[in-house]
Amino acid sequence: MPAPQLFVELAERHGHYCPMSTLGVRLGWAALRRLESELQGATYFMQTCARDGIRLSLNFEELQVEEQGRHLLHFADRSTQWEIELLPKTLELAASYRLLDSDTERDSLLEGFRSAEESTLMKIIQTGSVL
Repeated sequence: MPAPQLFVELAERHGHYCPMSTLGVRLGWAALRRLESELQGATYFMQTCARDGIRLSLNFEELQVEEQGRHLLHFADRSTQWEIELLPKTLELAASYRLLDSDTERDSLLEGFRSAEESTLMKIIQTGSVL
């Protein structure tokens, strides 16, 4: 799991806590754990707050953003290409954040995103090898 301090840094950088930036940390953290060599490039296919969390987790300000309507992170190191996509149920929960009645409920949802097993939040696929 990402260190709690990473989420504090995210809130300072992003200006607030929110589901998509929190999930961005998780996406970036999942990507970081799969790198076997230096990150060669990364693209996120949705213009959301997630990009701040991804940049922070990967320590990669060069993250490209292409609006294609998919919560999908594509990245590669020197030998392997990967895709990580948020699951539909994760996106449904994130969308419910604004409908929650109390700060306690919103905090609980964010804490769930911070601590959930990756497999319950996202699908991770190795898409190929770099030649």
